[in-house]
Amino acid sequence: MFRWTYLPGALLSCAATLAVAQTPARLTDPVFVRAQGLVSDGNGAAGRALIDSVIAATPPTARLYPEALYWRASLAANAADAESDYKHIVVDYPLAPQAEDALLRLAQLELARGDREGALIHLQRIPRDYPRSKSLARASYWTARVLFEKNDVPGACAANANALAQAGDAEIELRNQIQYQGQRCPAVAAVASNPPSSVAAPAPNTATPPAPVSPPVTEKVSGADTVSARVSIPPKTVAQNERPKAPTTGNDTKPITVDLAKSPATAKSPTKPSTGSRPSSYSVQVAAYSRKAEADKLTSSLVKRGYQARVDGDVAPFRVRIGRYATTKDAEDALRRIKARQMDGFVVKAPER
Repeated sequence: MFRWTYLPGALLSCAATLAVAQTPARLTDPVFVRAQGLVSDGNGAAGRALIDSVIAATPPTARLYPEALYWRASLAANAADAESDYKHIVVDYPLAPQAEDALLRLAQLELARGDREGALIHLQRIPRDYPRSKSLARASYWTARVLFEKNDVPGACAANANALAQAGDAEIELRNQIQYQGQRCPAVAAVASNPPSSVAAPAPNTATPPAPVSPPVTEKVSGADTVSARVSIPPKTVAQNERPKAPTTGNDTKPITVDLAKSPATAKSPTKPSTGSRPSSYSVQVAAYSRKAEADKLTSSLVKRGYQARVDGDVAPFRVRIGRYATTKDAEDALRRIKARQMDGFVVKAPER
């Protein structure tokens, strides 16, 4: 009765169509609106080229830079390109107003390809790193959705109830989606199937049959976001979920959270770069800081854990990177092992030593 079908190819086309609707109330740079219009009109190459020109002309420390990355991800031609830009925002610009929504989009992309654990990691970061986020209700809704897929009905129902409590009264469509999903919770059925022992069972053929249950009056609900894992997406929903206002500083100082306490002493040997005849040219970036002292502190901690970590860059942002790998495949393999130890990151081209 309640099953969702994931069509990754539909995610990005929906994102391109509704990107303007997800823009916060603050003014949007006209160039991004123009790019979205080009993509919506079927001229995706021109729209994406326009965004690329903005990124090329904008310093990475400017406040416009993560916004441009977010728009490029929203209008990307494929999921891999979108994921790369969303990860760039999450790792390098965690204080940007686009970071929370980037985490949600990453979770949806993970879920679309069947990686439920990866989706949960991104979703759980939203309430942990952004406790005042306006995306908390959506994060809880998607958490419940993932847990339902994992057959964790009690956990899913708890997350769904939490989503309903967090949703604002004006978020009517989102509340409808949460309530519709909540029909999977067996609270009523459990009460009916466990009557008190002091109540005698009714005599055969005398019980009044229950009244038929009418179908829910809410319309059939699809995904709650533009990068949804379904084809049909109500355009009104995303407009009601605004991101917080941009910070007053141009860059960010908060690094990606690295939970060092979760790495047991009995864990497998840390990731090491592959050794080959070709020169190393790729690394895994796990954090970026505006102050070098903070980057050095994390690097020292990672080195003590056995990682070949270093700080790249002589000016902010100072990027913390692990290993040097000959191919992107080697780096991606290292990234998967790093993610298994409760860290996140993305593959980058390493500078020459």
